[in-house]
Amino acid sequence: MSLQKVEFVEMPGSIVRKCPGTKHHICCGYQTIDLVEGCVLSCSYCILKAYLRDDVIRISCNPESIIAELDGMIDSGSEHVLRFGTGELSDSLAIDRRYNVNRFLVDYFGEKKKAILELKSKWADFSHLAAHLNPYTVISFSVSPQRFIDAEERRTSPVHKRLKAARLAQDRGCFVGLHFDPVVIYDGFERDYRYLIADVGRILDPARILWISLGTLRFPPALYGLLLERKRKYLLTGEFIRGEDGKYRYIKTERIRIYRMLYRLLKNIDSNLFIYLCMERADVWKEALGIDMKDSEGLIGLFDERIKNVYGGML
Repeated sequence: MSLQKVEFVEMPGSIVRKCPGTKHHICCGYQTIDLVEGCVLSCSYCILKAYLRDDVIRISCNPESIIAELDGMIDSGSEHVLRFGTGELSDSLAIDRRYNVNRFLVDYFGEKKKAILELKSKWADFSHLAAHLNPYTVISFSVSPQRFIDAEERRTSPVHKRLKAARLAQDRGCFVGLHFDPVVIYDGFERDYRYLIADVGRILDPARILWISLGTLRFPPALYGLLLERKRKYLLTGEFIRGEDGKYRYIKTERIRIYRMLYRLLKNIDSNLFIYLCMERADVWKEALGIDMKDSEGLIGLFDERIKNVYGGML
């Protein structure tokens, strides 16, 4: 994989932040560790194209300050099980084998035993971390049908490699996460997702899937113009509205239809799977999943319950 220019820098301000969420939408209470800014993968819909000022990959060179920030948050006596991830401004694994940026975090969370680190990726290689993995690191993959990956996710790993890597992580004692996000409407997408979810049930141990997120395509106006200019047919099928946050997304009836379909297919694999919606309103939760989710605090509480049930006395 060819790399863009890479700089090791002291990032200004705090590296560890709360996920900004979306106004009037339910957020899972995630904490982001902005260890890397920029991505070497080339997903046509990537929201970073609208936010980052250039193509330079910037890596924080001050792990001590990051650990100090994490200590402050984790030791503050939060009533919740804190969940952190490095995949907000970059892909967690795409350059990790070359630059080894996550290892100190994997070791830290393994020693801390009070919170969870999620490494979320479209790049199916964590072999360099294998000797350091522990139950407090969740290896997660964004998954989409291969037809969509071929068209819109250049430089990423094929979906079968992502699922096989997730199984390898399970076999090494880790829990894994799956992110069906963004789900995109195109001709035949329902069939493709049926096949994809059948593969999930065939390859993975559902008892070691800690969480699964569902989210449909959404993007800011700046990216919408770019998609129109480049005629991304997979990304412009369907009817869009512009929400309060300024982002375009599918109309509510379509989102509900998609979530119902995916939820049913996943629950057919194992009724105990923990499935949540990413950045949706309470009415969509109710209509799509039949879950009365009033606010973000309610979802955070469900995460706490899920993690404590799975980890038992380990946290």
